[in-house]
Amino acid sequence: MVKLNTCLRPARRVAAALMLAALAACGTPQGADPTLDSRLRLSEAAEATPARARAALPAAREAAQRAPNDAVAQERLAITAERAGSPTEAVQALRRAIALQGPTPSRLLALGRMQMLAGDTQGAIQTYTEARALAPNDPSAAGALGLALDVAREHQRAQVEHRAALALSPGDWTLRSNYAMSLLLTAQAPEAVRVLADAEFAVDAPRRARHNLALAMAATGQRAQVVRILRVDMGPAEAEAMAQEFSAFGAWMNALPAAPGV
Repeated sequence: MVKLNTCLRPARRVAAALMLAALAACGTPQGADPTLDSRLRLSEAAEATPARARAALPAAREAAQRAPNDAVAQERLAITAERAGSPTEAVQALRRAIALQGPTPSRLLALGRMQMLAGDTQGAIQTYTEARALAPNDPSAAGALGLALDVAREHQRAQVEHRAALALSPGDWTLRSNYAMSLLLTAQAPEAVRVLADAEFAVDAPRRARHNLALAMAATGQRAQVVRILRVDMGPAEAEAMAQEFSAFGAWMNALPAAPGV
């Protein structure tokens, strides 16, 4: 689900929604190098919370400083710094690891995610473009690039990448949700509904996909259907309140300019 805080202005809501989606999309790619993937899992177990990561960060820094030519130490610092809420430091450390051992799709996707968290959207676009070149058949690379382009408001380019990702993995609900959000940002609500229509009844559809479908339906004025979908995951009062919020957000989205050629 894309959470919408009532205290956020519409533009900030959109940015927040896209950032949440971007993080969800930037996972380990198909054919990823297993060593980095294993280290990521070990780090997740060791520093499962930001508080633990912050506690581990000084030791990770010291290890990286003592072994500047050790790519494993640099990657470990990058992972720990990201979890501790220091994405700029994470970017710097992972860049050092890449300089030592070269780029792989896994490293580039991780770097792009860290750049997004650090607010360097253009840097992330460049990084994800490199990942796409290394892994042209990996849907996660295409999806991550699409999301970064959406954050940069390059929605036409973004939608090309979203469609490419879906062509590679048509059943991926995260990719479908991200594409639908991009369509909503270019006043293409009916198409966004079509992309997510199956989410209402599909047994494997996650909550986020259903709620993004509800948001798209709100933009097409289907309030009764919005409430019906939201009732799957919440009580009547909460569903009504969220439907009202979605309707207001949908009205704002409908006021956005359509993409050229739409």
